[in-house]
Amino acid sequence: MQIGIRRGTVLIVALAALVSGCSSPDGGDKGAGEKKVAAQGSGQAAGAPSPDGIAGGGAGGGAVGSSTPVATVTFDTPKFPNGKVEVAVMSLQVRGKLAILTVRLTPHLPQGSPEKTNPYELNDEIPLAPELIDTVNLRRYVVVKDNQQKEVQTDDVMAPIYNEQAGVATYSFAAPPANVQSVDVHYGHWPAFKNVPVQR
Repeated sequence: MQIGIRRGTVLIVALAALVSGCSSPDGGDKGAGEKKVAAQGSGQAAGAPSPDGIAGGGAGGGAVGSSTPVATVTFDTPKFPNGKVEVAVMSLQVRGKLAILTVRLTPHLPQGSPEKTNPYELNDEIPLAPELIDTVNLRRYVVVKDNQQKEVQTDDVMAPIYNEQAGVATYSFAAPPANVQSVDVHYGHWPAFKNVPVQR
């Protein structure tokens, strides 16, 4: 009887040692955890520039930094003879139900011109009235308005832009449907920017 108890005790101890070896804190479970962390670490870091160049992916005006424009064209400025303005579409970024258009304007005005101007003056004192043209669903998008019926955009008259320095303006639209990959952007009295990609 005692021999049978001893054999049972030895068997239990052996099984316990085997199980302990498989579930050790330094065993296979740790390796699985390391793989999971590595996979998470391959994503975009918090606070890093988003694809459109805005830190943290936030919308709105401000410095664009080293972002590459989607399209850049230099136009004449009738209000300032022999003056030019470089208009760059920086991005059209979807944020929830909105699409934020970011435009950079850099005036190149001749000597004797005012040092400070604004988008309204650069557009020959005509409201810029930006529009998105959806050529897939045949729709036209205008800047949305808030609950006070004020357009959600940079003020074209009050926003200062200095000669030979870039200024940034933003405009909020209802986001086009998911099947729309690009739109035409009408901005000011200048020719339209064709096939501007919708970033999602």
